[in-house]
Order: sequence, then C-alpha cells, then structure tokens
Amino acid sequence: MKAVVLFSLLLLFLSGCAALPVPTPLDLAANPAALEACRRPFLTEKYRLLHALEVRMPDGSRATALGVLVADPATGRFRTVLMTLEGWVLSDIESGDPPTVHRGVPPLDTTGFARRLVEDIALAFFAPPGMPAVWRNGERGDVLCRFPETAGRYTEVEVKLAGETEVRLYETEQVLLIRVMISNLSRPGVAAILEIRGEGFSSYGLRLRLLEAEPLGEGGAGR
Repeated sequence: MKAVVLFSLLLLFLSGCAALPVPTPLDLAANPAALEACRRPFLTEKYRLLHALEVRMPDGSRATALGVLVADPATGRFRTVLMTLEGWVLSDIESGDPPTVHRGVPPLDTTGFARRLVEDIALAFFAPPGMPAVWRNGERGDVLCRFPETAGRYTEVEVKLAGETEVRLYETEQVLLIRVMISNLSRPGVAAILEIRGEGFSSYGLRLRLLEAEPLGEGGAGR
C-alpha cells in the first residue's frame, strides 16, 4: 500500500544543517507577555485530536492518512494512532523512554520510527520545559524564546507579528533538526493547520489539518 511505503521511508531520513539565527536579547522583566506568548501555541489540558495527515517525501511523492492523538500536558505523555483512510492501523505508539509500540505495520513497529514520531509530536504539542532565555528579533519585532535542553540542544519558539508560530529544534553545533509551523490557533495547542518538517538533505514533511478536538479533562493520556 502506498501509504505504508511512504510512512516506512521516514525511517531512512537523516536531518541536515541550518545555522542558528543570531537574535537580540530581550529583558523578560520588561516584557512579561513574551513568555506567555511563547507558551500559548501548546496544549494546556488533555485533548483528543483527530487530524487529516498528508506526508510529503523528498522525492515529491505524497500519501494521506488519519492521525488520532490523545495528549496530556500535565503528565507529558501521549498516545498516537496513524490509520489509512479506510481505518487500517499503520502504527499505535505511546510516548515514553523508550516509547511503547502497541501495534504497527513493519517497519513502523520499530523503536527507531517510534522515537522520531514521538519527538515530532512532543515538539508540536507540548511546551518546552523550564524557563527560556527570551529574545527579540530587532529587525521584525518577532518574539523568540530559546529553551536550552540536554546535550547542547535548543528549542526555539518564535511568535510572529502576523500570529503564526514556528517551533525549531536544534542539535549541537547549531544543526536544525525539526521545524514546526503552527497556523490559525483557536485555543492553546489546538491549531487548524500544523506542519512538521524534518530539515536537511533528506527532508520530509507532515501536514496536519484539524478535523476534531475534544477536551478530556483529568486523567492520563491514552486511558
């Protein structure tokens, strides 16, 4: 099946390089709304989200699928199921270290695929932990929040004046790994359109169009 083949190719792609932008420091105390703005694009309560998903591969080929995500920012955990339009499950993965593969079509049942999918989803829907260094791009006035992580990684959240948001994950030595574009945000973490791009020579793209959004209240994700 075309969808299975294209999803399987995600296992083969490595990320490339992109230079980290040089921002101008912004005093957080002088602009307390900056931190709030950088956390607004992410979920603040447990949700079940249904997306129409389009996969774009480096060769230009595309496939469509459905994605169901149950995510709880209070615990930082989620469970995601990828299905064909006919309802055939391609993968059923729960976050964790390592992630749990409940079901999958080979090779979508591998830990390598699960880790990359979990990383993409966490970047798109969960606010980075801790406090950031906050920056402003002096040329355009967009607010950037830079969150340091372990092993030299950084997550940047850039809130643009037009209302769109970019989230970028950088590896050591200023290598851009993943870019997330968030558009038409109606509630925290609930966006009409969301795009995830693996950067570099073997880039890929995931475009998520929101179909349903259901708040679930208290409880752990996936239960």
